[in-house]
Amino acid sequence: MFIFTRSATAEDEARSRQYEFDIPRTSRTLALHELSRQAGGLLVAYLSSDDEEEQSLVGPVKGRLTVDEVLRVLLRSSQLGSRWIEDRMVSVEPRPPTEATVELPSEAVARSLSYSSGFDLSRFEPEEVLVLGWPIRDLTLSVAPAVVMESDELEAIGASTLPDVLRYLSQSAYSRPEGYRASGAQYAEMRGLGPDTALILINGRRAFPSANSLASSAFDLNSIPVTAVERIEFLLDSAAAAYGSDAIGGVINIVLRDKVAQPTVELRYGGTDGGAEQERVTLSAGLNKDRFHGAIVFDYFDIGGLLGEERSLWRDQDFRRYGGRDHRSPISSPGNVSSLSGNLPGLSAPIAAVPRVDSTPGTTIDDFAATAGQPNLESLLRYSSIVPETTRRTVTATGTARLTDQITATGELLYVNRDSTYYYAPPVLASMPVPGPSPLSTGNPYNPFGRTVRINRLLTEYPSQVQSVDSEWLRWVVGLHGDWDRWSWEVSALRSDEQATATLDNALDPLAALRALANPDPALALNPFSSGPIGSETLLASLRLPPDVDEFSSGGQQFTGFLQGPIWTLPGGPVTAVLGAEWRSEMMRASNEVARSFDRDRDIVSGFAQLRVPFVNDKLRATLPGLRELMFTAGTRLDDYSEFGHVLRSQMGLLWKPHRDLSVRVSGGSSFRPPSLYELYLPRISVVAPVTDPARRELAAVTLTMGGNTDLEPVTARSLTAGLVFSPDSAWNWNISADWWRIDMKNRVVSLSPQVMLAHEALFQDRIVRDQSTDAERPGVLRAIDASRINIGGVKTAGVDLGIKADFLTELGRFTPELQATWFDRFESSDVPGQAPVERVDLASELGSILDWRAVLSLRWKRGAFGAAMFARYTPSYDDAIAGVRTGRTIDAQTLFDLQGSLDFGLLYGGESRLHGLKLWAGAVNVFDEPPSFADVGDASGFDSSHSELKQRSYYIRLEKEF
Repeated sequence: MFIFTRSATAEDEARSRQYEFDIPRTSRTLALHELSRQAGGLLVAYLSSDDEEEQSLVGPVKGRLTVDEVLRVLLRSSQLGSRWIEDRMVSVEPRPPTEATVELPSEAVARSLSYSSGFDLSRFEPEEVLVLGWPIRDLTLSVAPAVVMESDELEAIGASTLPDVLRYLSQSAYSRPEGYRASGAQYAEMRGLGPDTALILINGRRAFPSANSLASSAFDLNSIPVTAVERIEFLLDSAAAAYGSDAIGGVINIVLRDKVAQPTVELRYGGTDGGAEQERVTLSAGLNKDRFHGAIVFDYFDIGGLLGEERSLWRDQDFRRYGGRDHRSPISSPGNVSSLSGNLPGLSAPIAAVPRVDSTPGTTIDDFAATAGQPNLESLLRYSSIVPETTRRTVTATGTARLTDQITATGELLYVNRDSTYYYAPPVLASMPVPGPSPLSTGNPYNPFGRTVRINRLLTEYPSQVQSVDSEWLRWVVGLHGDWDRWSWEVSALRSDEQATATLDNALDPLAALRALANPDPALALNPFSSGPIGSETLLASLRLPPDVDEFSSGGQQFTGFLQGPIWTLPGGPVTAVLGAEWRSEMMRASNEVARSFDRDRDIVSGFAQLRVPFVNDKLRATLPGLRELMFTAGTRLDDYSEFGHVLRSQMGLLWKPHRDLSVRVSGGSSFRPPSLYELYLPRISVVAPVTDPARRELAAVTLTMGGNTDLEPVTARSLTAGLVFSPDSAWNWNISADWWRIDMKNRVVSLSPQVMLAHEALFQDRIVRDQSTDAERPGVLRAIDASRINIGGVKTAGVDLGIKADFLTELGRFTPELQATWFDRFESSDVPGQAPVERVDLASELGSILDWRAVLSLRWKRGAFGAAMFARYTPSYDDAIAGVRTGRTIDAQTLFDLQGSLDFGLLYGGESRLHGLKLWAGAVNVFDEPPSFADVGDASGFDSSHSELKQRSYYIRLEKEF
């Protein structure tokens, strides 16, 4: 017998204290987890092994209540009761037949003590049921593997943006840095399948492609501030019929904060060597009443720019020092002069650098003698942004109102205003002709060569070219959900509208520049033959184009309704079903002076059904050895697309528990992603471009057509996942999982280069136009190529995800070590029909390098007011390549270490201190300032941007105060 002593006064205070609860209708075990979390870490020992009791739906419970009041609701109509063991521990156990005191068996006591650091959800098999979103709960009924990053883990990571968070998820095959795209957009690259294959949800509802990302048809994760996020849920399978059939790479659900206990101010400052300063101010507040609660978060986030000049790799692009090529450009300042044919007049070479110092009032041929054959070279990336300048202003608001005991209304608002500025090199004169004297013209008065030559010149007289993207996004959701007998239901409406304006400034008018190079008037002619200014300020201003402005819009609306509840009862427990319907409208619009405009919409009407069938439960284990639990899940979704008609896709899963601590799971399904409106309806444009014709071995000027293709077919995929979860009954709270997965994706939508098409001309005869041939052994002259988007090839990939986690309490504090690792067994990519697939594992690729291993090791520690977290991100060595061809170089393995410490002044000095609610965090990413390894795959950038970044070490400090 175990005897517990406690203070009656402390227990009475704990039992009389009220908390603000918002527990949705869900299974009893998950409801008790929410009770523990929302009551400030109350310790709950759940001592029942009755599967039907565990899975029974209870709730919702909302309002300012005591723990006992909540327990009365959660344990109603059950054979369970509750008993306070001490002021911070409650036992939930079968009601005794008499009023005699129930002795706790030693196993139960050990289990209750294992929760001494909080109610651990992993002890209740979280892999079996994924809670996706708020307020939609338990809607997937899935057994597919899932990863949940709660707010405390996000806090320990210390990431300033959501894309930064994905670097700590091994299933994210790679991450592109902020400056990879001029818009500053960053996407989820789950399994390496492409940014448009992961289905992004916000509070359980679809996020439409961002307006600045129409070409990628993807959601920009930088749109949402990490300070407004409560948790992130990753469903690593396509088994999400309730949300859509297009989750080829899985589902990512971003759950926004819906509760703020006290008004809070958060300040953050960070940066890196040379720039990229981060400044953040976050204000959050909440309202908690008996029948209403809500939260609002204001976030201002500013990131300063970081230019290539600040990093040696871009400051000097002569990569011969690493054994690579010299990627410096002959477009420099001063520039270079080259002949149209042969050597330059009076010189022994076809090219010469413009002298940096003139020895005569006007440059002569003699001044070029010393530079003949020695061009000036410039590292153009020194002017480019490594990190774009970005400012984002965000408001998120959520609210829940209990209209009756059975009906609850919810609302959600998200407003984002963002601008991003990306810098390029100044305008250039690239291989432009400069006329010399002729019978019809005196030519350029500064040309000393007496005939037409070509000039390459970087116009540093202008500021850097700038692309700015300004966007504004408004999204709102309203919903009603409630109970009807044993069923729960919900209806909701969503509206999303986003506009983006992209502006290119400081660009040069090439036609005006050609005229100025040929103008015989010295006052109106450009002088590229001198190291001084190339022209007067007035002349240079006349050559500058007005800003080029493009406008983009995206968004849509969605109405969803569903019913969830038991339909009958089997010996293994209640059979649960979800039945739902959805209507969705999507739109994309673009206005571009060159590519013209398009404005398209798409309607989708859907119905879905999901089922969870428990064949065997814990009660039958005596009669069925090795079959403690057996559960089957199935889901199907019928979508009716306005362009493609009806599409039916299904998913299935099976969970088997041969032992209390061991679960085996299998899930699989099919996916369907229609071509985006951008891919279908982007207006076609035709330009005349030079192309090398391999069949005739000549350079041909062809009409090249680019744009959308209304004949595109949908992308399809099939996936299969099988794995196990081992969670032994231990004070260390071990949770070990291993999952093998396979995905087969077909009919990818791509844009092939003209040279690839010509290299496989027999496969693209309907897209290549030639003249009638008069020579049987030689094809006709090449005239046109249709390089618009096309369905081609696919990806077959497979691998294993491994997860090991523990959570235990010692005299030194609470420790949470965790290892995540993903091993790619194969990643076969088919990019040309009829050609053998290319195995991309461990091969550097411009499309994103797939490594055989990716691992993240973390250790979190907490003791009283102090906390710390350490992360190690490992990438192995892999083969360097250019366009898929190995170069013989190996890109070195790398391990990056991140470190953070925290201090809660309120806990340190006591709850009554004026410092109550004051918390401090400080940390560094890439603590040892490891630079990226040089890689040929990066071409002129010099590194593999899918696994490295030029920011290197960054630091931050964060201060939070509750009032």
